[in-house]
Amino acid sequence: MKELSWYLLGVVTQSLRGGSPAQPPISDRAIECTPALLEFYMHARCKSHNDATFCYMEDALRRFHTFKDVFLLGRAGKKAKAKANTLRTELVKKRKVDEETNADSWTSSNKRRKMKAWRDYINHEIDISKEVDADFNFPKIQLMSHWAEQIRRYGALQQYSAERHEQAHKTNLKDGWNASNHYLNYLPQGNTFQLRILCFEIRELNLQALA
Repeated sequence: MKELSWYLLGVVTQSLRGGSPAQPPISDRAIECTPALLEFYMHARCKSHNDATFCYMEDALRRFHTFKDVFLLGRAGKKAKAKANTLRTELVKKRKVDEETNADSWTSSNKRRKMKAWRDYINHEIDISKEVDADFNFPKIQLMSHWAEQIRRYGALQQYSAERHEQAHKTNLKDGWNASNHYLNYLPQGNTFQLRILCFEIRELNLQALA
């Protein structure tokens, strides 16, 4: 439920931003996306399923993926935010140069309009920068696409948890990547690292059994 609460918070935040006349308002897209995710969640929790519930799940997931980009700003990570801050610094410098260059020719009202236009432009460029570098490429989103097939094969997924998959992702991929030299041959290095870890664990178990 924590993930759902974050999405609902995003709906409120995004809806306050308004929308462009040329595109559906952001609030409309957020309101389309959030119920789709909730529908998928509620259908997935059913204790029994049939072809109709599978269709409902797949349709809800399709609608979620269609509109989920409205929450890209909330997915901006540390690198995306750092890049956006660098861009903000550059744009603020350009704004100051523009202000100093035209200080003598601008009236008070004209200066207020120019500064407001600069603020809107900077905020717009920052949002675009964050959205370009943000994504939904994380395990829980990927797992959702497999739920319907998993239920068909193994039955209702009560108490389904992504923790085991996330732990496997950390152990099998991240630890191996961190132990490598981060160059093109990082995959064999990661595999060798994991093999050595497993060998030590097996050796420890054998010693415990002999003792």
